[in-house]
Amino acid sequence: MLPKLVATICSVWITGIFVSADAAPVQKKIYDVPNAMVRYKISGGGVISPDVNLTLEGTGKLRFKEWGAVELFETQIVERTTGSVHYIGRKEKCEKHQEKEILDVDFKGKKILERPLPKGKKVRNITEGLTKNGQQMVANIVCDMWEGNGVRKCIYKAIPLFTEYNVLGLFYREEATDVQFDINVTETSKCAIPKYPVEKFSLYTTSFKTKSKKAPKAFSERLLKVIETLNAKKIEEEKLLPKEKKRLMDMIGEPIFENQKRLLPELLETMKKTRACLVQAKDTVAANSCLSDLVKIKSYFTGNEHHKIEEWEKNREKILDTFDDNIFMLQSKMKCIRGAKTLNDLSVCMK
Repeated sequence: MLPKLVATICSVWITGIFVSADAAPVQKKIYDVPNAMVRYKISGGGVISPDVNLTLEGTGKLRFKEWGAVELFETQIVERTTGSVHYIGRKEKCEKHQEKEILDVDFKGKKILERPLPKGKKVRNITEGLTKNGQQMVANIVCDMWEGNGVRKCIYKAIPLFTEYNVLGLFYREEATDVQFDINVTETSKCAIPKYPVEKFSLYTTSFKTKSKKAPKAFSERLLKVIETLNAKKIEEEKLLPKEKKRLMDMIGEPIFENQKRLLPELLETMKKTRACLVQAKDTVAANSCLSDLVKIKSYFTGNEHHKIEEWEKNREKILDTFDDNIFMLQSKMKCIRGAKTLNDLSVCMK
């Protein structure tokens, strides 16, 4: 059972606004119904490097009104790696697209990034490049199945009830479990934007130009990027050269790798400080007061945010010996960790 899903993501899909340089904005209908709410089950994962497995589980909810002029998509997701690299990723994001702007909530920085929709932006065809291939029952609704290289979507009244990306042995899937039509308009507004300070950007598109060429943070976006890369180059997955396949897998694992590179040195230093504190502890209460920083950073690896020492006086030497062993083991790996360039390199270090 995964730990309590704590990440809340509210993102919004295509707004349905078309802006022409020669005409006033015209609202386009994205969906074939005026409003709806769709609940999703989210899953994904696979072998992300020879010694690292990834699993992803969560739930989602799409809500829209005014035929899609305002859309909200919230999810609760946890990404977990097991094997030689242990990591639990929790991400919180909230994004809202409306008539003229996109609001992207930065919860860590406690601010809202506001970007105007770029002129000339057209409604994206969600079945572009896909071929219709029969029908399927999803959430007790018959939808049209569209398929392409690494992508499957089941669409009903322009609403995606099923979306799946599958490439290099990894997959991401959103499958509707419940669909409600003609819902109360107020139901589409529950994913509220927090009252944080607003930071404005001149153009939505310019924000991407200033970013470094790193992989998208969301696992689904990383898989889609690989699929689009293969399709653009007209390369079949089976014909990929080992070197190219490794490069793509490294890109998919990049956010996990970067987190590990940052967290592992912090873990080592925190273990050392905690041990120094424990040496001075006279009783169980004092010993437990030394653990707060260590428990916090270890939660990124184990998901366990609670740890308590029992009978410190009785177990003191045994606990200190365990700390010595763990510090020595991680210290011996630091040179390899510092030199690692990819998740695969890091997994070798952590064996």
